[in-house]
Amino acid sequence: MKILGLSTMGNSAAAITIDGNVVAAIEEERLTRLKNDGGFPIYAIRACLDSANIKISDLDQIAVYWQPWRFMNRSLAVLKGAITDPKNLKFRAKRVAEIIRGRDNINDNYPELRGSWIDLFRIKSIIKKEFGNFSVPIKYYDHHDCHAASVLYLAHHKRTICLTYDGGGESDSTVIYSVNGDIQRRLKTILWPNSLGHYYSAFTGFLGFRMLEGEYKMMGLAPYGEPLFKDYILNEILQKKINGEYELNTKVLNYHAALRGVFSSELESKLGKPRQPNDKFNDHHHNIASSVQSAFEEIFFHMLVWAKEQEPNFENLYIAGGCGLNVTANGKVIKNKLFKNILIPPAPHDAGCAIGATFLAEKKYAKLKSISHNSLTMNTPYLGKTYSEDAIKLAFKNKGLPLPKKFNEDELLELISTALSRKEVIAWFQGASEFGPRALGNRSFIADPRDDSIRDILNKKIKKRELFRPFAPSCKIEVANDFFEIDQASPYMNIVANVREDKKNIIPAVTHIDGTARVHTVDKETNPLYWKLIDAFEKKTGIGVVLNTSFNIQEPIVENPSQAIDCFLRSSVEWLVVGSYICDQKWREEVGDK
Repeated sequence: MKILGLSTMGNSAAAITIDGNVVAAIEEERLTRLKNDGGFPIYAIRACLDSANIKISDLDQIAVYWQPWRFMNRSLAVLKGAITDPKNLKFRAKRVAEIIRGRDNINDNYPELRGSWIDLFRIKSIIKKEFGNFSVPIKYYDHHDCHAASVLYLAHHKRTICLTYDGGGESDSTVIYSVNGDIQRRLKTILWPNSLGHYYSAFTGFLGFRMLEGEYKMMGLAPYGEPLFKDYILNEILQKKINGEYELNTKVLNYHAALRGVFSSELESKLGKPRQPNDKFNDHHHNIASSVQSAFEEIFFHMLVWAKEQEPNFENLYIAGGCGLNVTANGKVIKNKLFKNILIPPAPHDAGCAIGATFLAEKKYAKLKSISHNSLTMNTPYLGKTYSEDAIKLAFKNKGLPLPKKFNEDELLELISTALSRKEVIAWFQGASEFGPRALGNRSFIADPRDDSIRDILNKKIKKRELFRPFAPSCKIEVANDFFEIDQASPYMNIVANVREDKKNIIPAVTHIDGTARVHTVDKETNPLYWKLIDAFEKKTGIGVVLNTSFNIQEPIVENPSQAIDCFLRSSVEWLVVGSYICDQKWREEVGDK
């Protein structure tokens, strides 16, 4: 079976599985260079077909992450909102209109919303226009089932609780599954508009960050404050209900109004005026962020404790959905030992549903053919295009730039690990791009974590971002437990763990103000070259950890060699490694002379 999976209207992406194995996956933003692009994933489809070396006519099915005809619950919710909260009706009505027709003319602020619900009914004609005639059947799958599938087949633990939660699917915003081998059932479904995703995103806007993109900034800000408003939030906005449920008071906090920068008088009377994007942060903002995060975690554990009560012998927790990017909450599960293992996929947000949809299609086919579901696999997050040496050389040639010196692997590792130990910064471009929002060692800026001043240097050289945002560590999996309070792998950088007390002063550049770090474990089998680089650095310094941040400057992560060169030249980092080719300061000076 050759299946193309699609997600759109959020973080658009495409993926291809062949006989149950994911062979290609990429987000549309990497190719259009439009951050969080929610348009129809034409470029991603083309890239996946190229990577898989197949044509659209070779496919057996196109699997879509959403069932667009299921709108009754949302329609009823909007109608109820019109009756109980008429002043916010106009915001919901505008959003409904945008979903139907798309946002192509007003996508400057929120490109992730430019996808069209109508396009989900027009998939055949859209693809036919771009790729020619085909007779492939198109099947639609439940959104939250796609989220669940995107993580359930990364590993095959028995006795697993799977939590999927986000802004909302066709009708659900949160689903809790019980999974034991081939037996999967829904333990709990919480209907939209009761949405932890909308709750968190609306407060992101209240604090002056860009909604649907800046949520991780609010999460990084939270440790600087105290949760002084937590009780108010849990009493008036995000209320616990029995049996692990919760309710969002949209009269006080309305997501659709927040997208327009409008907040209720009730909220402003308690928390003051919303912060404007250019306002300086103060303790009040810190305390709001801390309160929002703490209340989120309260509801998060309220659901998980209830689920654990239903299945007390289930020791594994899988999480997917956009809220799965709340790495702080994920880390608290390990700290509190509620479950033995936790797994979050590399793309827990809507992009990952492209893979989930293919898995559901494969599962349905396997059931018909009596084939084991365990054949469904995603062995690596490095699912984008791999660029050949000829492609790298052509990128320099097309820019009229001199081809830098080529090194063999041993020479490259010695040179770059030495540069890292001198506290120089590396722009690192290798192999296929990572699927999802995290830089996992193939499209990364890399630095020495031992000097806290490197954070200021990085912000000056490349990132130009808020100083409260932490940088993450990549570490050899063999030493992870030596540096961090974590006894499992964290290959997709989706779990925060405490830095061990005796290591905080050793790796201060990747230790956040609350003593935590967003851990990325690197194993020799999955990414051998990156592991070898960290190993070479360890041999020089005694530290099997490097600072890793995404290879971009206020744009989507670089995808191809040409973008890597451009980004390097816009920065002031010392080294660029593209495949086997290394650009140093001498090369940069030569380019400058040109």
